[in-house]
Amino acid sequence: MILLILYSLFLILATVWWLSVQVPAPGKSDERVTVIVVVRNEEENIIALLESLREQTHQNLEVLLVNDQSTDRTVEYAKRVQLKNLHMLHLREDERGSAPKKAGIEKAIRQATGNLIFTTDGDCVLPPGLIAFYAGLFLKESLQMLVGPVTFTPIKGAWNHIQTVEFASLMGSSAIALFLRKPIMCSAANLAYRKRAFFETGGYSDNSGRASGDDEFLMNNIHSAYPKGLLFVKNKTCIVATKSAKSLTSFFQQRKRWVGKWRAGKNLVSQITAVLIFLVNALTIWFLFAGIWQIVLFRFFTEAGFLAAILVFSERRRAILFIPLTQLIYPFYAVFFGLISLIPSSYTWKERHLK
Repeated sequence: MILLILYSLFLILATVWWLSVQVPAPGKSDERVTVIVVVRNEEENIIALLESLREQTHQNLEVLLVNDQSTDRTVEYAKRVQLKNLHMLHLREDERGSAPKKAGIEKAIRQATGNLIFTTDGDCVLPPGLIAFYAGLFLKESLQMLVGPVTFTPIKGAWNHIQTVEFASLMGSSAIALFLRKPIMCSAANLAYRKRAFFETGGYSDNSGRASGDDEFLMNNIHSAYPKGLLFVKNKTCIVATKSAKSLTSFFQQRKRWVGKWRAGKNLVSQITAVLIFLVNALTIWFLFAGIWQIVLFRFFTEAGFLAAILVFSERRRAILFIPLTQLIYPFYAVFFGLISLIPSSYTWKERHLK
């Protein structure tokens, strides 16, 4: 019971932090930025992504699109978009190894002409001022990595809204952790860093055998070298929209990939956080079945306030209506995937079986 009370009190503090934190205003920079996107079978999304890159207000931009052996019309569609300084790279079979996305990023970063790197995914859409905002923040020499906000593209249906609420909890948690300089997670859908920091910290050399983690493992390495060099960019002009999982099967495979990073990571704070989340949700289930409603309702009310604040910022107000439903599902989901994470297993991503 004490753990649930402490968790709920922390949520109140986290909500206050979230509402009060302001990101410094960026300056004006013409620093060259290299955008790296590794894609595989993104014919449904690639045009929207490249068009959002074409609309960027930052002019000194280079885009390296790494094709990871797509079997659809991704490359053909990409060539239709008139985008200045777009270069197509192709990841060969002998290059991709067991971590194709990391191999693709490394291939691109070795050819990047920009000192600043921005990564996103093939199913994302960027707001037009994002890269200019980041370039302006990097005028502060101490900053080495920027972690940006991500939400799901809104579509009709409860399933999309439930995922949006759940993802808001992940984004909010990562933001609070970064505010406290104890990073636990980030998303490669909206990530920027200095090219120098990538090489200085060894890139993916200590986790090249793991297919996932191109974002969090790099974040942890840069944080180890530059404890004050990371910033969560809480600004609405920097929110990247990505696609939610279409089905329960794709959602399951995606979450297996995500929880695998927590088990394989060396970040003690992340691992302790994962254990605490598991315990909080296991206790919530026990209290629910034991009929001890007061503490559960206290958790749900404080949690709802935090989630609502994140969703308002993300401009996903309609999803607020789905917070109670998501809260009823989430404890069972968290315990299930917590147990799954203890079992080494493969997952399916882009028609491939990876570990």
